Amino acid sequence: MLATGVTAMLLAGCNGGSDKAAGKSGSGSDGGGGGKPVPAATLSITPATGTKKVSPGDHVVVTAAHGTLSSVALTNAAGKEVKGTLSSDKTTWTSAEKLGYGKTYKVAATAANPDGKKVNAASSFSTVTPGNYTLPYIQNANGKTYGVGEPVMVHFDEPIPDKAAAEKSLKVTTSPSVEGSWHWISAQDVHWRPKTDAGKYWTPGTKVTVSADVYGVNMGKGLWGQEDRAASFTIGSSIVAIADNKSLHMKVYKDGKQIRDMPFSGGKGGYIQDKYGNNVSLWTPSGTMVVMDQEKRVHMTSSSWGIAKNNPQAYDVYVNWGTRLTGDGIYLHAAPWNVGLHGKQNDSHGCFNLSDQDAKWAYDNLRPGDVVIMSGTPDKVTVDRGYGDWNLSWDKWVQGSALK
Repeated sequence: MLATGVTAMLLAGCNGGSDKAAGKSGSGSDGGGGGKPVPAATLSITPATGTKKVSPGDHVVVTAAHGTLSSVALTNAAGKEVKGTLSSDKTTWTSAEKLGYGKTYKVAATAANPDGKKVNAASSFSTVTPGNYTLPYIQNANGKTYGVGEPVMVHFDEPIPDKAAAEKSLKVTTSPSVEGSWHWISAQDVHWRPKTDAGKYWTPGTKVTVSADVYGVNMGKGLWGQEDRAASFTIGSSIVAIADNKSLHMKVYKDGKQIRDMPFSGGKGGYIQDKYGNNVSLWTPSGTMVVMDQEKRVHMTSSSWGIAKNNPQAYDVYVNWGTRLTGDGIYLHAAPWNVGLHGKQNDSHGCFNLSDQDAKWAYDNLRPGDVVIMSGTPDKVTVDRGYGDWNLSWDKWVQGSALK
């Protein structure tokens, strides 16, 4: 029986030392039998001795020819041994653990031919020392339930020079299985969504697991993955809210059935200039938005988007029951000061102004990942405006992959 364990030391594997086996092979050191001599075993080790800048994610492989492996030991400079696995025919040993950055390793191996004659080999190599590291942050909370519009989201704490290498390290597994694709939102952010027909999202009940196996991955220009990350979450029931700028009503549907009708006052329209000379929209944007997060009380100030305090459109207020829809500050929130305009006239700076009752209902009943669709305004939801992923057709979405 072969020995197992951290040292990956193996017993002499076969007929070594057996006169009967030697006779069967036709080898015969006494020259009898006239058979062919049994060739000596040979060993090959990858990486070869003297190799530098080896990726910690690469496997160390020891292979025997004309024989089987008797023992393999892979150790770091401190003498700690690295686990490995032996093939069923005992000819190949492969490391089963990732190596460390900036480390030196030694390999010592022994193989024997069918006559039991042994041969030894050794290798010494060193791994790469990165110029910089990057950590992936999976932005979907582990174990949480999200709405049907929730994208899979990974944020890197450094800009990624080689997006293809980074993307290859990312994996999404779903149950039931569904086709999907990554799309780079920026140099640091990449999202994944399933392939669906227009107006369709995740199937409720889908289980999603995302892994970022970045350790040992070269992402270009001296940047290497620092640590692997993983998370799993579930897609809950379908909640989709549909609003339009004509009726000024938002109708909320759960699994296709209407459960709420909320009059609102939206963006008053037009544009103003910020202190940098950029146009700032006062429209509520049209398109598909996804609930990002929620706050019971939100501090809203026009200075956060570059509007001077002396501008007639300036404001600095606290609002209740905020449900965030975009990264630039579009919310559903309570606005009791203009409740008489709800369902009749637009008067906000872009948010959906709701009554206290409706805003609290939205806060209590919507969750991150739920979908809010607005129509009828010239301002549009873009892919980088919050979780605007669903505003791209599938063909355009796939074009944002570095592996397309």
